[in-house]
Amino acid sequence: MIKKGYFIDKEKNQIYNNEVVVASKIYSNNFTLQELGQMIFNGEVEEVFICNYQTERKSTLECLLIHDVKSEWDTKYKNNICLDDEAYLNDFPNGYCFFVELWESEKGPTILVLFQYH
Repeated sequence: MIKKGYFIDKEKNQIYNNEVVVASKIYSNNFTLQELGQMIFNGEVEEVFICNYQTERKSTLECLLIHDVKSEWDTKYKNNICLDDEAYLNDFPNGYCFFVELWESEKGPTILVLFQYH
């Protein structure tokens, strides 16, 4: 079996680790930036992934350490998160932003996926 790592199958709307489904329920984005930060710092979010590459069918995910996300929250993430459907990169520091999705994993904890655009 060829290892594929973590990815989102956009047709099935599921997150996989290789061939195993790890999440199949996405939360609605009815949260604020402050609420998202609280979820990260109070342990509700246990896994964080970043997507730097996607096609029509698949989003490739790279695992981030939750400790690193917490330590860089104020400098790298907080001011670059977009909770709207569209963004103008010039509105964000350093010309990049993250769109976010929160998923419920099959084991229960919340998974945060950051889609980076630059």
